[in-house]
Amino acid sequence: MISILNQLKGQATILNGIILLLILAYIFFRRRKLHIARLLTALSGLLFLLCSTYYLPHYIADKMERKYPPLSLPFTTTDTGRILIHVLGSGYSVDKRLPANAQIGNCALGRLAEGIRIHRSIKNSVIVCSGYSPVGLETQAQVTKRAAIVLGVEADKLETLNTPSTTQEEARDLARKYDENSTLIVVTDAIHMPRAMRFFREQGYHPIAAPTNYKVNEGPMQDKMKWWPSLENIGLMNYVVHEWLGSLKVSPN
Repeated sequence: MISILNQLKGQATILNGIILLLILAYIFFRRRKLHIARLLTALSGLLFLLCSTYYLPHYIADKMERKYPPLSLPFTTTDTGRILIHVLGSGYSVDKRLPANAQIGNCALGRLAEGIRIHRSIKNSVIVCSGYSPVGLETQAQVTKRAAIVLGVEADKLETLNTPSTTQEEARDLARKYDENSTLIVVTDAIHMPRAMRFFREQGYHPIAAPTNYKVNEGPMQDKMKWWPSLENIGLMNYVVHEWLGSLKVSPN
């Protein structure tokens, strides 16, 4: 069951669901079960309209992103020990032609930038980079560390977790290496933050949220054609589904 949920989380998209419904509708149509075929076709159309227009994806994503506000600086704490700023992994490529900051993806770069912003306001902080290598090469944690150095962070203020492949594993690996009473700031996408905070709390931490990479932005330049279907809206709904499926995942301790 766990492996099935992991595969769905990694591969599920709204378009896949729509295509599957249309394939099933065609199968029932060929078998002369017209009532079921029409129902499935209608469901696929409804799913497309709900997920490709502005309203539902942005409403749900906005509710998720508003759960934790941006971390205000300067950050004050009475902790005289090291403050952990855990920048969660989110994808990279090992391309030796590129500087490290270009090897990590835009999502990872946004998280790292937020981590550096916080680190520069807290003298006794260290940035923890995490993420494994799926092909046995340099890990994402190591590439992110090099990117942070390129962006001006001192090497002795950076540490790595090189084995986790999921957020839940990142929380567990952090707990194995650092005391659960340490002050911990978690940096990840705003839409991902509710799930991430739950995993770190399960490890005994009292994490402080530092959300970034907001998917929903309220500004004067918002598109007025909210009723018009777009792939951007479907992509946003994919993020929502990804988080829902990730919340269903249960791994053994």
